[in-house]
Amino acid sequence: MFFDRYKELCAKKGVSPTKAATEAGINKSAVTYWRTHPDATPTGQISDRLCAYFGITLSELYGEKEKPAEKASVNDDDLKFALFGTTEVDDATWDDVRAYAKFKQEQKNRR
Repeated sequence: MFFDRYKELCAKKGVSPTKAATEAGINKSAVTYWRTHPDATPTGQISDRLCAYFGITLSELYGEKEKPAEKASVNDDDLKFALFGTTEVDDATWDDVRAYAKFKQEQKNRR
């Protein structure tokens, strides 16, 4: 039901459903309609206004979950070739590369 999703978005923003509608330039009777008609969803200009108001996409407005992107499988040999080409890499150098990659991942996670 769209109205449940709409209430969630309003709660996250800290406003009532009626206030959100009026601030987004939508007639507050639309909120009553969504609440009393379980299959009702906004379309066109109204959904665009809601997306702009909440700062979200249409998919997010309608509560659609995005599928996580599949990660490409990369093995050590692929990485060695990408970094060093056909040059042989000793274990100490490869350990340094792994340590740096781990450092960068931790740095990214802290942001």
